[in-house]
Amino acid sequence: MSVVHPASRFAPLLSVKPLLWIGERSYGIYLWHWVIFQVTRPSIDIAGQTWALYSLRILIVLALADISLRWIEIPVRRGHVELWFRGMKYRTPQVRLRQRLTVLLTSTLLLVASTSIAVNALNVAHDRELAEMKRLTEVSEISAAPAEKAEGLWVTGDSVILGIRSELEKYRHIGLINARIGRQLPELLSVIEKDKEFAGNVPIIFDIGNNNAITESSFTQVMELVKNQPHIIVVNTAVPRPWRESNNEIVRKVTSNYANVSVIDWATISLNHPEFFAIDGVHLNPPGVNAYVSAILEVLNK
Repeated sequence: MSVVHPASRFAPLLSVKPLLWIGERSYGIYLWHWVIFQVTRPSIDIAGQTWALYSLRILIVLALADISLRWIEIPVRRGHVELWFRGMKYRTPQVRLRQRLTVLLTSTLLLVASTSIAVNALNVAHDRELAEMKRLTEVSEISAAPAEKAEGLWVTGDSVILGIRSELEKYRHIGLINARIGRQLPELLSVIEKDKEFAGNVPIIFDIGNNNAITESSFTQVMELVKNQPHIIVVNTAVPRPWRESNNEIVRKVTSNYANVSVIDWATISLNHPEFFAIDGVHLNPPGVNAYVSAILEVLNK
């Protein structure tokens, strides 16, 4: 409290007009920011440059906070609303009835409008998630093996890899890719064994543990197959399934035996980020794809 005291050394700084303006509207900013930021999610609800989107969202919050201060907070603080209601008893019965009906109608309209907006937002979000799921599953499998040793990344895995491949290709050339929806560890082991002859001396990236429980022995076999690649990047799982923790523990334990391995802890990166995931909690929305690819690129660029 001493910081805001007039005698405080910080008082002149906190007394500048921009900070006073924000302070007067701080409660409105607190109330409105959550609503606006929930219905204007970048890459989900709106699209554009990140800096422009965040600037727009902040400006909307400030504008609504200013409007609510002028038209709601100040009238309530000064007792104008209370006086208006108290004054009803001095008005004619016809005027009182009209005013009560106006209040009732206004309240009803606000409730209906708020409910409609909320329901519509949920429906839109659901439709977008279904469309994204359809997009992710349109291609159930992709396999591109070159005629000779591949230059570029060797990428393999399941439907999550299918979903991020295009974004990753924007930044790093993918020389060899083999991914399929629902792929489990035994199939991954077989695929890596077959594709190994086409892979050059390049980094390999694969995800593990999304579609079923894995065993330490099978995952060790996978690691033995790829141990001579210059860099092995393993992405663990964040799926809302009973085997998530045990799979990630196996990944942590086995990879610790190899010096050239980087484990991307997708379970931790995606924690408390529901916006990363489609409706099934497994496949990725655009923000999730961006975060996933950014994590891979961060490891590659070290």
